Amino acid sequence: MREPAIMLAHSPRPWAQELHFFLMDHGGATVRGYVMTAEDAKAESYDVLIVDDVTSFLSSRLISTLQRSGTKVVGIFDGEDSEGAGKQRLGELGVDEAVAHSITSAELVQIVHRVAGPVLDSAAPMPDLLAELAERQADTGTVAASRPERGTVVVVAGATGGAGATEVAIALAPELRSLGPATVLVDADDQAPAVAQRLGLGLHPNLRTGVDAVQHGSGSLDHSLTRMPSLGIEVLCGLPNPRDWFELRPGEVAEVVRELSRTRGFVVVNVGSRVEDLPELGGPARFGVARSVLSIADAIVLVGTPSPVGATRVVDWLADTRSIIAGASLHVVINQHPGGTYTAGELESELTRTVSPASIRFAPYDKRVLRAAWEGEPAARGPFVKTVSQLAAALAVVPQVVRS
Repeated sequence: MREPAIMLAHSPRPWAQELHFFLMDHGGATVRGYVMTAEDAKAESYDVLIVDDVTSFLSSRLISTLQRSGTKVVGIFDGEDSEGAGKQRLGELGVDEAVAHSITSAELVQIVHRVAGPVLDSAAPMPDLLAELAERQADTGTVAASRPERGTVVVVAGATGGAGATEVAIALAPELRSLGPATVLVDADDQAPAVAQRLGLGLHPNLRTGVDAVQHGSGSLDHSLTRMPSLGIEVLCGLPNPRDWFELRPGEVAEVVRELSRTRGFVVVNVGSRVEDLPELGGPARFGVARSVLSIADAIVLVGTPSPVGATRVVDWLADTRSIIAGASLHVVINQHPGGTYTAGELESELTRTVSPASIRFAPYDKRVLRAAWEGEPAARGPFVKTVSQLAAALAVVPQVVRS
């Protein structure tokens, strides 16, 4: 029996993340990617679209277009809405099935199989997926225990441009590798990709190559990586030109990260600082890559600047991402701190009060970092690298986020 191919709409509700991680654990369907616009939904070939009733681009025209092409639509509504407005809207739009957001992932997989029925290429009767999945869970005791081994996904982002997130990511990957597990550094910054240039690497292969390997089978994902024996890490370089950001579908980049996490102990992903949900405001999916990768992170390293404005930017960034990073371990790094216990104390107090991260670290200004940037090498060991090393030790014990 072929597993149905599904697409997920980005959602402020937890069902999408829970379902995706559930499928990684147990199978039952293949996630083709995430859609953020009606054009995204119509551009791919798949069996079922799962979408919220509150999704901005959802319309009867889109649903009828998808259904004419053979794609089914499952709508998710707020089951706690006493007036039932969401369920009624989905019915008026003509979805194939409407279910409450409190549905379990196993039940949602069962519904996907039911509505996608004709795409299954086996004459054998459809198995009772709920019973089968329950049996798998019973074999190991718990859902968490049945999770296949995978690496830890660490996403490094700047609360604002120029905070130094790329330098932190470049220093962090070798420090994590020194702790034992294989580590890969991914440049998923679609605004100002700089890892290749910063380390003196070629622009090919790159993230686009990795996406093609995972989505279309054009080569091996491993062949998309550049190896750096001197650091003991592998690097997936970013886009050769940031103007090509529109060639990347956010869900496809996240899928590359997931694939890497199956065979590496740590996947360190550098993303851009802009994370606004523009489609929610009627705009393009400009910053979708960052949001999609953040949604699968086990740990997030947010890099800020040492000033009151820098602290405000950290809080603002977290306000923009609160719906997609729930459950991930948050670590804040205040970069290029000039020293002084007073400013450090003030910043730490404010961030602890408003953000409550798992850790706050102050990376001091270190001239070795600037020298390394000119030489195209990682920064030599000094105060900056020492701080990042301490961060790596903390990340080494971060538990994986269990989404279901």
